[in-house]
Amino acid sequence: SELAEGPWDENLRSPAAQREMFMRLLRAENQLDNLVLRWPGVIFGQRADFGFDFVSPRIVELTGVGAEQWRQEANLFWQVIHESDLAELRKQIKLATESPGGASSTFRIRNRQTGRVTYVLEHRQAIKARNGLVLGYEGMWLDVTRQTIAEKRLSSAAWKETLAILTMGLAHDFSNVMAGIHSLSESFLAQIKPGNPFQEGLGLIRQNSLQASQLVQRIINLHHGKVGERNYHDLNEIVTDLAELTRKIIPRRIDVKVDLAAGSLPLYVDAVECRQVIINLALNAADAMPQKGVLEFRTSTHQEFPVLQHVQGALPRLPAVCLTVQDNGCGIEARHLASIFEPFFTTKAMDKGSGLGLYNACLFVEKHHGAISVESREGTGTTFKLWLPISDFTEGDRELETTARERRSFIVAGAAGKPLDSMVEFLRLRNYHVAVAHSRAQVIELLRLNEYPYAALLAQVDGDDEHFGALVTEVRRLQMPLKTILQIVGRNEDELDTHVLRRADLILSSDLPQDAIAQQLAALFETPADTCP
Repeated sequence: SELAEGPWDENLRSPAAQREMFMRLLRAENQLDNLVLRWPGVIFGQRADFGFDFVSPRIVELTGVGAEQWRQEANLFWQVIHESDLAELRKQIKLATESPGGASSTFRIRNRQTGRVTYVLEHRQAIKARNGLVLGYEGMWLDVTRQTIAEKRLSSAAWKETLAILTMGLAHDFSNVMAGIHSLSESFLAQIKPGNPFQEGLGLIRQNSLQASQLVQRIINLHHGKVGERNYHDLNEIVTDLAELTRKIIPRRIDVKVDLAAGSLPLYVDAVECRQVIINLALNAADAMPQKGVLEFRTSTHQEFPVLQHVQGALPRLPAVCLTVQDNGCGIEARHLASIFEPFFTTKAMDKGSGLGLYNACLFVEKHHGAISVESREGTGTTFKLWLPISDFTEGDRELETTARERRSFIVAGAAGKPLDSMVEFLRLRNYHVAVAHSRAQVIELLRLNEYPYAALLAQVDGDDEHFGALVTEVRRLQMPLKTILQIVGRNEDELDTHVLRRADLILSSDLPQDAIAQQLAALFETPADTCP
């Protein structure tokens, strides 16, 4: 009725105006539908009671609650918010209500079906009446779980590095103290006669100081090596060493048993990551046995795989090695078994676990072409099994061959001088193999020798444009599958012949920063080389 009283009614009386308005509405609806379907998060319109008038479909994936149920039940919103974030989120909503531009905040939500925890970034804008009454909210959620993992790791990395240095220093000093006590006790024992009342006490001092020294040495071994360094290791030796350490750090009410396969079990693994995974599984098992229990480590070899239900990663080639970490604790609820390897999933209190331990175990086995499986029953216990390929002692050679194949070779052509030297150093620092040529004849000679499967020809142009064009023509004539890169030195791109520029697969201007050059080179090799004449 309001529109009929104003110029809107007059302007829309003609069929043409009505058709135009109809088409504009269709386009607007189509754009909105595309946004809702393609948006990697959740778009919502929320009432003042926190029920939803509108919500996009992805909310089902994040919360385990259907869109229709969200529109009908106002109380659901606060039920999916992580209990530790409720108070802070209420403050942020109040801030969004008071701020004209709304407010952004990050909080956790828990999937009601799987228990999975997701970190979401929310931007919320209040909708108000003229008198300031809040009618509702409009906003969006974006899943930022992966980014939060990275932030948490970065924020603690510096302190962990410092702590590692301090721990190593203290461990070495403590080891020296224990070595002195052990030496003195042996010396005194050698000087006293049998039956001396001090003999038993000195014997205990010698024995305990030796055990303390061995324990410190195991702690030091955990710090040796760097993550990312693979080598050949015997799984039985790793497990034996860690089982002894586990006995010292978990409560004595838990009995630690070890059952090792006969012989050695060679693996080609990152020993640092392997130890981290095993220790984490052992500590999780100890937490699952609050009273008393048995923690067992078992190693075995397999020529075939048993039936496995909950597996992450790809089962390795046979024969395979299996490390079993088993407890007889409280077990895992069946509804959680499908989610335990997801980042941030944990059933522990928030100050007791990060939810990253099993996720890191999953990353470890995937990196080493293996798998991890879990079997659990509430009230009975849990069994984790790491499945890894037994080493055939060719892995190191294959890794070197793969690295060599992945290392691309460049021919860099140009006049001798600082620009050429800088580009050669830049490429070599980024693991490219570089052959230098100062003339067209040297380039052709390198190509004909075919000593390396060259991936690209990079020519610096600071004078003769046609010199580069002639090089490219020769490369095409030899039918070389090379990328051709033109780096402009001391000139403007506009000064060069357009025909010459068209011959290059990539043009690097003289003012391009090194980070941009690295990105453009990486993007260049994502597509096959240009073989046009």
